[in-house]
Amino acid sequence: MTGKYKRGGSGGRGGFKNYGNNKRSQDDGDDAPRKKGRVEEEEEEGGGAFVGKLEKDDDGNSFVALKSNGMRRVTVSEFKGKAMVSIREYWRNDAEKLLPGKKGISLTIDQYNALVSSLPLIESALVKQGEKVIRPDYDGDGAGAAGSDDEEEEVAQSPEDDEDE
Repeated sequence: MTGKYKRGGSGGRGGFKNYGNNKRSQDDGDDAPRKKGRVEEEEEEGGGAFVGKLEKDDDGNSFVALKSNGMRRVTVSEFKGKAMVSIREYWRNDAEKLLPGKKGISLTIDQYNALVSSLPLIESALVKQGEKVIRPDYDGDGAGAAGSDDEEEEVAQSPEDDEDE
């Protein structure tokens, strides 16, 4: 072979030998405090289960925060005339306005009902893995609103039933 370099990459170093090895050594600046990223600060807040309350956002949509800082939410909104349930992460822009992030999913009512109906199966799988699962109390505000709609339907249907007889 003629020439200064052999096969294997630039400068004869064998190509990828030092690829990705650009980290600082452990001795460099161990005493310097490391700035925490936003994600790490949010994760530290975790801990136990957070029970949110029903609130309204700037657009008038109802939501329940899944974290105490409100950066994860379940939002009930309307899109093209259809009700949607969105589970999404939020972020703050430079003007401190809370905006929806990329991470999340929007469910149609059919998809939401499928999720709710499969919760007992999901719960049993979690219990088998040794996880503690909290069961909701449906006697609270949410069930009262749903129960009142059912009662109104029964009252509205009863006069029609009398006419048919």
